[in-house]
Amino acid sequence: MAGDHFCSLWLKRAAILQIAASMLVVGSSPSASAFELFGIHLFGKKKAVKVVEEVRDPIQYDVALSVDDPELESLLQSVSILWTKKDTLPSGTIGLLTRARNDKRRLIAALFSTAHYGGTVSIMINGRPFELVPIDSKLERGGMAHVVIHILSGPVFTFAQPNAQTTDGQPIDLSDYGITSGEVARSELVVATDGKLVRAWRNMGYAFAKVVDRTMTADHTTRKLDVSVLLDPGPKATFGAVTVTGTKDVDPDFVIQQANIPQGGIFSPKQLAAAGKRLRALGVFNSVVMNEAEAPGPDGSVAINIEVSERKPRTFGVGATAATNDGLGAEAFWLHRNLFGRAESLRLEADASGVGRSNFSTSLDYHVAAIFTKPGVWGPTTTFRSRLEADLEDTDAFKKTSVNGNVGLVKIFNEQLTGEVSLDVEYAQYEDTNGPSESLIVSTPMEIVYDTRDNKLDPTSGYRMLFSGAPAYDTLNNVAFFKTQAAFSAYRALNESGSFVLAGRVAAGTIVGADLTQVPADRRFYAGGGGSIRGYAYQAAGPRDNSNLPTGGLSKVEASIEARLKLTESFGLAAFVDSGGAFSASTPGQGGLWYTGVGAGIRYLTPVGPLRLDVAVPLKKISGEPSFGVYIGLGQAF
Repeated sequence: MAGDHFCSLWLKRAAILQIAASMLVVGSSPSASAFELFGIHLFGKKKAVKVVEEVRDPIQYDVALSVDDPELESLLQSVSILWTKKDTLPSGTIGLLTRARNDKRRLIAALFSTAHYGGTVSIMINGRPFELVPIDSKLERGGMAHVVIHILSGPVFTFAQPNAQTTDGQPIDLSDYGITSGEVARSELVVATDGKLVRAWRNMGYAFAKVVDRTMTADHTTRKLDVSVLLDPGPKATFGAVTVTGTKDVDPDFVIQQANIPQGGIFSPKQLAAAGKRLRALGVFNSVVMNEAEAPGPDGSVAINIEVSERKPRTFGVGATAATNDGLGAEAFWLHRNLFGRAESLRLEADASGVGRSNFSTSLDYHVAAIFTKPGVWGPTTTFRSRLEADLEDTDAFKKTSVNGNVGLVKIFNEQLTGEVSLDVEYAQYEDTNGPSESLIVSTPMEIVYDTRDNKLDPTSGYRMLFSGAPAYDTLNNVAFFKTQAAFSAYRALNESGSFVLAGRVAAGTIVGADLTQVPADRRFYAGGGGSIRGYAYQAAGPRDNSNLPTGGLSKVEASIEARLKLTESFGLAAFVDSGGAFSASTPGQGGLWYTGVGAGIRYLTPVGPLRLDVAVPLKKISGEPSFGVYIGLGQAF
């Protein structure tokens, strides 16, 4: 790969043009100045429809707001309708008086939210308290009406010793919910406690728990707020009968099986949430709603109704890819989501790429595949997957023609832990630095992933660990080898808003049991590119032959650190350092060079994940390779 510059559009099998082309399947925006993806507005101006409502008898007014505590001024202005809507004229005297009446309630509530229970709010219209202004007054006789809002905040109150208990006399410690004697008595803490208490008792199996009484009494002598809460937990409940509504082509018994709600088991909102998540993951429903019975049954159980809305079973799509190194490409797929009524899916896909690559050579890459998936085998959390594919790949490191078949099982142990095991058989013909060869490899790949990230495409907290191993045997060449990899990434927000995130990743892998020349070229380790070491081209950061072509290695090490800063709701910045390489020895770090790339990027934040543009430069220049790299992708680099 020669030249001074390159642009690698790294989108995990799809580039930005593919995303745009997929709009042909799901619908496109009629506006030429806006871009929408799957109905989600990403950027550009949307053509707005302006609705103008005629105001009857509009009344003009000016408004002044004063408060004795400057720290409260901004808050009180933001909640005042008279202040924030002063440029929108109310309808007559009644409209202005209605605003004043609502304002007084809102302003007092705002004072309570800051623990000012002794404050006063005075709203004057033309020098008179608004409460004394007749509704038939002509307020604009002297021009516009004059409104003055005057607020005395009063002292800050603190909590007295709270009194909270259940209807059967069990005391409740409200300090767990932020209500502690002597602390600032913000009213929203008390209001929020209702929901928190109910959720806590529901999580213990009390499905019908409710707060039956809550009082707040401000003692202006002691400047204390007395809080009293009475909770009725109701009976401890179990799961009752489960029914399904809304199904047409999907077997309702299969829905119940996949929901896996244990009839007779202790009621648990977490189990209901997990059931809904499993059903949505099937891909056959537009929506899944878990409806609980409003009252317990005779046996104290909670009947559950699962209300679903099915998606159309068939869909197809086309896409395009583009990269200055890899040329142009096109792909298409057809998908049936529900072959036999139990969410079995069949996907047929094909793509071709490389048009215009290497000075418009005739060498192209081809891929065709059929993928069958059947969820719910051996329990609701186990999925069977099979795949049959044929490929022709032509990279700088090797040329490969292959046919591959794979069958396996995916097991979801819990929300964080997933495991996979499969049997893979592949016949391939190669042309690489060692000349032509062929192989027939039987392998049993295994993988386990533990993932606590809060967001898969743009994490701000949590971590992800991956371990994989693939014992393999080449039956044509009588060669056995074992390939294993491990990766760990972690994310931490450095401020309360989560707008500044530090992300780190380390990965390593090794192949043992065979020499480099005995391991097929595509099974070796490579480094470099948008998902590896930015600043270097794909597969470039590793061992090379006498012709300066990548050979791949028997081991790999990668490490990255990236600082991500969210500037607005739509844009962010990133700076990163990637380091590592592929090595000819089985011991990572031996038999090769260490490569480091540094760079920065911008992020356009969309509802489906950040669109990423990174620019990186290599600190160790490779002869014949580009002097910088540009990478575009959907989602963060790791």
